[in-house]
Amino acid sequence: MPNIKPNIFNHQAITAEVFLKDYWQQRPYLFRETDVPLAAVPNRQQLFDLAAQDGVQSRIIYSDDQRRYFAVYDEPEAWSSLTGKHPTLLVSDIEKWCPQAMSVLTAFAFIKAWRFDDLMLSYAPKGASVGAHIDQYDVFLIQVKGQRQWSYDNQPLTVFNEVADSDLAVIDGYQAQQNHILSPGDVLYLPPGIPHHGVSLDDDCLTLSVGLRAPSAAELLVSTVDYVAQSLPDSERLTDLDHDAEPEACIGPQEINYLRQQLAQLQNLTDNDLSQILNQLLTGYRLLNEVPEYTDAHNHTNWQKNPSDRFLYQPINSEQAQLYINGESFQCSLNFAKLLCNHLYLDRQQLLASEQDQGLLNHLLECQHIIAVDALLD
Repeated sequence: MPNIKPNIFNHQAITAEVFLKDYWQQRPYLFRETDVPLAAVPNRQQLFDLAAQDGVQSRIIYSDDQRRYFAVYDEPEAWSSLTGKHPTLLVSDIEKWCPQAMSVLTAFAFIKAWRFDDLMLSYAPKGASVGAHIDQYDVFLIQVKGQRQWSYDNQPLTVFNEVADSDLAVIDGYQAQQNHILSPGDVLYLPPGIPHHGVSLDDDCLTLSVGLRAPSAAELLVSTVDYVAQSLPDSERLTDLDHDAEPEACIGPQEINYLRQQLAQLQNLTDNDLSQILNQLLTGYRLLNEVPEYTDAHNHTNWQKNPSDRFLYQPINSEQAQLYINGESFQCSLNFAKLLCNHLYLDRQQLLASEQDQGLLNHLLECQHIIAVDALLD
């Protein structure tokens, strides 16, 4: 049977296997006329209405000279005073406030679910831009409406100057290797570190950004040290066993060796310890301070995961798993964890059929970790 599910590779000259081998986190790729479902993405007016809601993160980026760029945060009403300065409205976490927009991700099932960060939607009139810049995460730039010209390189840019006196980190004098115009349904993939510059070509340009973040090495190390530190008693402290009657005010071998001994504990961490560190870090990553409220899903037929939440699981054995949601952990059956973590839209009947997990399922419903598809915000 033909593949009729939304998939970014439908009707493309590349397969998921080739993309992951030759392009993923290596170099850009431009998809033309994709099957990414865009019907549930907010339109221009809905975007402005959403930006005006309490708790929604928005920015207006504008420029007087198309060189220096400035930002106004969480004040969408400032738009009218900036219309002469090539403004762009950007709203983050679209999927959390408009969960129907999560349907876009059905076209990206080849990517691990925990890599997904957020959907950001931008509106820009003709000539507007946010400047040439570099992001340190994978991104798919989906053209929803209108046209935008994207200029970008094929490899990371490591040496460049930034524009002075600019709120945003903008590359000075950027000369791109590639220039392409994207129309609705076109998708540009950019790996981390690739410079890029988008300019709206008409007055009805909507672009959706699928951000795929990963923690930095610094974040991983901090989380690991924190994990070890939590097991140390407060009585464990640096001592002065070899105190000199005429001490020098400097750090000596004793202090250095003591610190080295503490760091050596990191080498004793088991795979289970490291798995727990990763699961808690990744599911507790960049959570919203203000979480939307949804209608009760108990009596609804179709369920999905709450887009405000992070889900991961770790198998314990062939039957059991440790489920992680927003840094919290729960024990459940392995099948239940897979059903929950590996899918955006949930099979309600299969979840209900897992008798040993009914208590946990009720808890997830009550805490709105599982919500109804097409749930209306209260």
